[in-house]
Amino acid sequence: MIDYTELPDDGILFEQLVRELLLREGFDVHWTGVGPDAGRDLMVTEKACGGIAEFNRQWLVSCKHFANSKGGRSVGVSDVDGIVDACRAVNAQGFLLVCSTQPSSALVRRLEEIQIHNQIATKIWDGIELEKRLSTPSTFPLIYQFFPRTAKSIGWRIYNTNSPSFWAANFKDYFIYLSSRTANTFPGLKDVETILDKLESIKLPQSGKGIEAQWKKQYVRPRAIYFDNKHEQFYVFADYLVPHDCDADNILTPKDFDAVLQDGQGLYHDESSMWYITFWDIKIEKTTPTSDHFHLDHKDYYEKYINNYKIGLSRGSWTIGDMKYWY
Repeated sequence: MIDYTELPDDGILFEQLVRELLLREGFDVHWTGVGPDAGRDLMVTEKACGGIAEFNRQWLVSCKHFANSKGGRSVGVSDVDGIVDACRAVNAQGFLLVCSTQPSSALVRRLEEIQIHNQIATKIWDGIELEKRLSTPSTFPLIYQFFPRTAKSIGWRIYNTNSPSFWAANFKDYFIYLSSRTANTFPGLKDVETILDKLESIKLPQSGKGIEAQWKKQYVRPRAIYFDNKHEQFYVFADYLVPHDCDADNILTPKDFDAVLQDGQGLYHDESSMWYITFWDIKIEKTTPTSDHFHLDHKDYYEKYINNYKIGLSRGSWTIGDMKYWY
């Protein structure tokens, strides 16, 4: 179970967790400013498909983090006072309470009354519901990001994709596709971990300090690992995420990557031989970290290349050591 007490009392990280969760679930999310309890709340746009046409619904989201209080107290009516006025002020048709503990029975009744008498939809995500939503393939990496102590007790999670040779997996804070040529099982996880260790060993440039460093931070994110079990070869797909305004002198080249990864060489070797020849498909992606829609594992990094990931097909006409196609 997730230990919500890992998050600080002030609730700021809890708000950020909820925001990231909603973004990964496909919602349009932004801060409202001051909410009904003089704290910051979130506004969420839900796109729904009606019987005749699509329509949007605006939700006001209130985040309450009381897990660190004595006994993990419930969220009461007084903790979210002024719901109707707050929703009308931002033209919200729904109110969502997200809490790290649970609502009181009085608050549940109050939300039911608001829904009946004020035509405002109300929903509650308590700590149990929140954990369930964090346990999907696309949201699971948030556990590693926000709950490091909890994450230590979690290893691999692998999900069936309705294909006998293609799986979705979570490990650490990564979301990865695993595939194999003819076998009905995924590649050996110890070998996959060795591949991830190699990617993590790449030294990335650092820029600025504080918030500037966060905006200019670079990442290497694995996307998929294909194992040709007939020839015992790996094909690794990863993205090199670089802010779009990054100076060219501060961007690694394919040769920098190849110096570490050694494209076309064995994943393992001894003095006389090598085995599990590994090919690395590293693709540079320009990013906008300041955007509300930015996150490291956006669906666009996966959906466009899903067939490449399934059969181990290169995403471009270049190799890791070819400078020509990098910029």
